[in-house]
Amino acid sequence: MMVYFLSAGLSFDLAGETVKTLKDKEPELFVIGRGSRWMLLFEGHKRSLALMEYDRTKAITSLDEGQPVIPVWLDEIYQQLQQKLKA
Repeated sequence: MMVYFLSAGLSFDLAGETVKTLKDKEPELFVIGRGSRWMLLFEGHKRSLALMEYDRTKAITSLDEGQPVIPVWLDEIYQQLQQKLKA
């Protein structure tokens, strides 16, 4: 997870906090093959990124406004990790 967030451009501190928050919201975070879809969405009024369940409409609206959206699709991240471990 840390590598994913760091590769998305988050600082080490923010990546660590995001993993902690995600672990609190998604208890089965580290159970391979399980997991839901989340996103980090920029909240302009707070000038911060908020972790929330993935909502396609909100993501598109944010992108249309020129704001960043970082998908955190645990199922996809697990699949990529499995492929790398098999190689």
